Amino acid sequence: MSPLDYIVIAAYVLGVTAIGFFASGRRQTSLSGYLIGDRAVPWLAGAASLIATGVSTKSLIGMPGLAYSRDLTYLQMYLVLPLGALVAATVFLPFYSRLRITSAYEYLGRRFSPAMQSYASLLFQFETAFVVGTVIAAPSLVMSEATGISYEISVAVLLGATVLYTTFGGMKAVIWTDVVQFAIFAVTPIVLLAFIVGSAKGGLGELIEVASAHGKLKVFDFSYSLTAELTFWGAIGSMFFWHAGNQCVNQVLIQRYMTAPSQADSRKAILVGAGGILLLWMLFLFLGVILYAMAQQRPGAVPAGLHPDRVFTAFVMSSMPEGLRGCFIAAAFAAGMSTLSSMLNSMSTVTLLDVWKLHFNDEAGERVWLRRARMLTIMWGAFSFGAALIVLQFGTVITAGIKFGSMITGALLGIFLLGIFVKRAGVSHAVAGSVIGMASVGAVMIASDISWSWYCGIGTVMTFVPGLLLALLTPSKRDVRALSYSVLIESN
Repeated sequence: MSPLDYIVIAAYVLGVTAIGFFASGRRQTSLSGYLIGDRAVPWLAGAASLIATGVSTKSLIGMPGLAYSRDLTYLQMYLVLPLGALVAATVFLPFYSRLRITSAYEYLGRRFSPAMQSYASLLFQFETAFVVGTVIAAPSLVMSEATGISYEISVAVLLGATVLYTTFGGMKAVIWTDVVQFAIFAVTPIVLLAFIVGSAKGGLGELIEVASAHGKLKVFDFSYSLTAELTFWGAIGSMFFWHAGNQCVNQVLIQRYMTAPSQADSRKAILVGAGGILLLWMLFLFLGVILYAMAQQRPGAVPAGLHPDRVFTAFVMSSMPEGLRGCFIAAAFAAGMSTLSSMLNSMSTVTLLDVWKLHFNDEAGERVWLRRARMLTIMWGAFSFGAALIVLQFGTVITAGIKFGSMITGALLGIFLLGIFVKRAGVSHAVAGSVIGMASVGAVMIASDISWSWYCGIGTVMTFVPGLLLALLTPSKRDVRALSYSVLIESN
C-alpha cells in the first residue's frame, strides 16, 4: 500500500460520511422522513440505491473468486433475477402502494392479524441479522488483506462508520450515499478490467481463448442431479424463488420502493434496479474468468492455494499500480457500506413498526419515536458485529448468505402467496405452512446432500402447499377480498 492508496481510501471514507450526514438537508423531525424519505426520492436515485443494496462487497470479491476457481455456471442463478423483479413490480407493488405501507409486513397485519405481522417481521429480522454478517465480512476481508490489521478490527471500523451516518441521517442518508457508492463500485471494476486486458499478451481475444481452453466459459449445466451445486434446473426451479422472495417480500428492498413519489416511479426503480444488478453480476463473473486467463499467462500473478474470497483482493494488491489499489479498496468499502446501511435501516424500521409501536404504543410524540428508531439502528449494528465473527465458518461469502437466507425467505414468500392468492387462508394456515416449510428445508440440510440452490424453492413450496391444503379443509370465514389478488385484477 502506498501513500496515494491511503489518500484515495481516506477521501472516500470522509466524503461518503459527509454525504451521509448532510444528505437529509436538515435535522430529521418526522418518522416518515427518517424511514422512507417522505416518499419524495427521485426514482432514478431509488434505482441506484436498489443496485447498491443488491450488489454488496460479497459480490465484488466473491463472484470473481468463484469464476476464477470454477467457471461461469454461477451466472445461471442470476439470470432469473429480472423475472423476480417483474413479479414484484406487477403483483406485489400494487398492494404495497395502495396500502401506503412502510413495512412490507403491514400487509400481512391487515390480511391476517397484527400477530402475523409481527411473526413475519421477526422472521425477517432473524434472517437479516445473520445474513448481514456476510455483508460485513466481505469488505472486512479486503481491509484485512490490504492493510494487515486483524479481521475483527476491520469489522469494527466498517460497522462503526456505517452505523454513524445511518443512525444520523435515516433513509435519505442511506439512499444518497448509495448513489455515490454505486458509482464507485460500478466504475472501479471496469477500470481494473481495462487494466488487466491492456497489460495482457494478445489483449482480450487472447485472454478469452485461454479461458475457453481451460473450460472457464461454461455457463449452463443441464444435468438433473439434485446434489450438483448449481444446475440450470436448480436455477430456474428454485433460485427464481430466491430472487422473487428478495424482490417481493424483503423489507430491505421494499422500503426503497416506498420512497418513490408514485407507483409508476416505484415500478421503474424496481425494473431498472434489477437490470443494473444483473449487469454488474455478469461483469464480476467475467472479471474472474479474465483474471484466471491472466494468471495462466503470468504464473504467480495470483498466489496458489488461496480461498476463492481472497483471490481478487490478492491479485489487486500484488499486481495493480498505486492508486488503483486504493480505488479497489474504496469500491469494496462502498459496496459493503451501501448494503449494510440499507439492512440496518430496514431492521430498525420493522422492529419499531411491527413490534414496538404495534404492540407497545405508549402514544409518545414523533421525536420520541425518532430517537427510538436511531437507538434500534445502533442496537442492530452491535448485534451484527457478532454475526460477522461467525459467518465465514459456513462457506464462501456468496454461498453462506444464500444458505442462511433460503430457509426463511422461502417461508416468507409462501406466507405472502397464501395471503394474496388463497382467500380461504387464515392465520393458523399461514403459520402452520411456514413452520412446515422451514422444517422441510432444515431436514434437507441435515439429512441429505441436496444442493443449497434448491433450498428456497423447497421452502416456498412446502409453505404454500400445506397452507393451501389446510385452508381448503378448514377455511377462514374472514372477508379478505379487498386484500386478495382478485381485487387487483378487477382494478386493472
